[in-house]
Amino acid sequence: MRAPDTLQQAFANAIIDTEPTAASLSIFAGDTAQARDRIGYYRGNQHETALKVLRAAYPVVLALMGDAFFEGLSHAYGQTHPSRDPDLHRYGESFPAFLATFGPVAPYPYLPDVARLEWLCHVAYYAADDVMLDAAMLQSMAPADVAALAVTLCRCAQPFSAAWAAVPIWQAHQSGGPPLPECPDTPSHGMVIRPRWRVSVIAMPPAQVDVLDRLREQPTTLGDLLWQAASADPSFDAASTLAAWLEAGLLCLASPHPTEGDTRS
Repeated sequence: MRAPDTLQQAFANAIIDTEPTAASLSIFAGDTAQARDRIGYYRGNQHETALKVLRAAYPVVLALMGDAFFEGLSHAYGQTHPSRDPDLHRYGESFPAFLATFGPVAPYPYLPDVARLEWLCHVAYYAADDVMLDAAMLQSMAPADVAALAVTLCRCAQPFSAAWAAVPIWQAHQSGGPPLPECPDTPSHGMVIRPRWRVSVIAMPPAQVDVLDRLREQPTTLGDLLWQAASADPSFDAASTLAAWLEAGLLCLASPHPTEGDTRS
């Protein structure tokens, strides 16, 4: 008798394989043709589930490529990147890298960057909550204490930079968004934010993106953060930019994050 884990792996392989062999179907009792039909139903359900998950995570890629093409992408991706995690919210993480090497989308070189931005939006939505710094909190403190605050980047904030116009392409596909950019080969930089339970993407100068990207791994004081940003960009205006960062919900105190995950369903 085969061990349960061996049987489970064989069953998974039979679902993934579009043309299962008699040997792979030998784990099933009864008629081989009947087993082939039944595993086909499982495979169809699995493909439909994977398609729904990818459609939810990558709505802009779906809009750009159309339903039929996207369904083909989903099928090809599932064949080479089957789900390895019981949490379906994690399925599709490698989709941008898959698009970068998938021949049929080569005429659309901006597509992997758009997908990468969409995955960051997905990550931001499910990120655990932090207590974001706001203007009222800072206004109640002495200026010296404000400058000495140890800050880091909130977990829902996701810095983004790309060689293609992924940010304006994403924005053009939102309700009331601007027109699609005429030149998709223009670099874009921005930040994925979730200030009020709603994920959005804002454009941001590349120097600010770099400074805030480092902040997650290297928390610092608010005063030093503003100094770094000013050093990277001579046109940096500390007052207006800090106000924009606070409004976007980018910063929180650099205290240890709780280990538990997000409790939202």
